[in-house]
Amino acid sequence: MCDSYGLAMGTLFVYILIGTLWGVSGQWIFPDKLHMEFSTEINKHCGEMPYSVRDRPAFGRMYENPWLVLLRHSEDTLHFCHGTLVSNKYVLTTANCGIAVVTNANTTTQQQATEIILGEHDLSTEIDCITPRNCSPPTTRRTVEKVIVHENFTRNFWENDIALLLMNGSIQFDNSIRPICLPLVSIVDNTDDQQQTIYNTVWSKDSVPRQIWMRNVPTDVCRNQISYIFTLSAGQICARIFFDKFLDDMRGSAGSALQVDYHGRIYQYGLLSVGFHDVIGRAPYVYIDIAQYISWIHDSINVKP
Repeated sequence: MCDSYGLAMGTLFVYILIGTLWGVSGQWIFPDKLHMEFSTEINKHCGEMPYSVRDRPAFGRMYENPWLVLLRHSEDTLHFCHGTLVSNKYVLTTANCGIAVVTNANTTTQQQATEIILGEHDLSTEIDCITPRNCSPPTTRRTVEKVIVHENFTRNFWENDIALLLMNGSIQFDNSIRPICLPLVSIVDNTDDQQQTIYNTVWSKDSVPRQIWMRNVPTDVCRNQISYIFTLSAGQICARIFFDKFLDDMRGSAGSALQVDYHGRIYQYGLLSVGFHDVIGRAPYVYIDIAQYISWIHDSINVKP
């Protein structure tokens, strides 16, 4: 049975915190101390990696994206979705990816269950090494114990396209496995798409993840650009690829993170949901606005069995 009082108090605390932190229009907001302390589960030991955030190469380096995970049906050789580690027990992904996990569980044997792969870097090697003496541990694999799909998810314009996956065992954090930070409020400046360097890191046609430079697209601009094919709703934000040559690298990247750095920590403020690169050139991608779902994430993770 759930601890309903604790759940209610946790929700109230987050709502009060969001109301307190709501920022001035035209600014990116990063309340460091409150980000780290508002929850006993998320934003702990998060968003850290051993490289300067001001110099991100096209291909991710070992230990540079320790929160990225792959979702793969064990009978397949390729992953079908991305996700991010947000605590030692939970992975954040899209509702559509979560439903694919449930569908697979209903149609396959236990030996073919969906795998959550953590600590991956180079898909072509068993052990990843910077030098012969500096190698990461083998990848960690977990199965999915529970899928929590947002109760208001609909495929009608992919509203509330967000889900959490409870792993069948907790994770010990190290250099290759670490959670990403999540924002409490909408940190993006919706009036200017050039203020911050943002990126989306995905595994696509290369064996190592590509760090794709993105640009924020203000909501009104995005809504107008895709109005004839898609209706943008509350809880969705947009970003576009900065260089067109990376269009193919975003295929198969549902559930990946739109990321921004601040004071050496990486924050996931968007969850990739829908792309339109085959329809119109330089079209924006639609992301779930993490800040709009922070209470849902917090409450879902803190529910006791």
